[in-house]
Amino acid sequence: EGAWTKVTTPRAFWANGELPLTARAAAARAAFDPLADEPTANCAPKGMPFIMEQPYPMELVAAGDEILLKMEEYDTVRRIAMKPGVAQRAEPKSPLGVSFGRFEGAALVVYTQDIGYGWVNGTGIPLGPEATTQERFELNADGSRLEYTLTVTDAATFSAPATFRKAWEWRPGEQVRPYECRQ
Repeated sequence: EGAWTKVTTPRAFWANGELPLTARAAAARAAFDPLADEPTANCAPKGMPFIMEQPYPMELVAAGDEILLKMEEYDTVRRIAMKPGVAQRAEPKSPLGVSFGRFEGAALVVYTQDIGYGWVNGTGIPLGPEATTQERFELNADGSRLEYTLTVTDAATFSAPATFRKAWEWRPGEQVRPYECRQ
């Protein structure tokens, strides 16, 4: 639990070299016009997995049979069911999907399905309707850094699962503040 802030290194979350895009996804990315097709135009909130690149503080909060992942950007709250059977399939699909988690040792592992969002990120990579994600949140040895790994499995977009990494630092007094989108 606690509020964490983005680490400025390593390099940007999505800049991990060449992604294993399918031909359809590569064509969609090539046709993407950032001015006309911007997924967050007019302050439209991000969905999964795009929201996880957000650069603002975030907080993990235990809440009964759930863990709440509160992110400053767009005042986003993801609900992660921690009790088997609590997370149900969603119809209609939600931009954040349905998340359920478990602990593997000290690591929180989160699986998300039923994602109703059309983008992997803001560069025009589409997200298919059957996409799923697996996330791993794990503290470093001294507890000062929260290491994060996100793997997106989406046969419509990637020829193999795509993995992204980032980290957040523990800073005493850090808070998730209200977000005021300005475009």
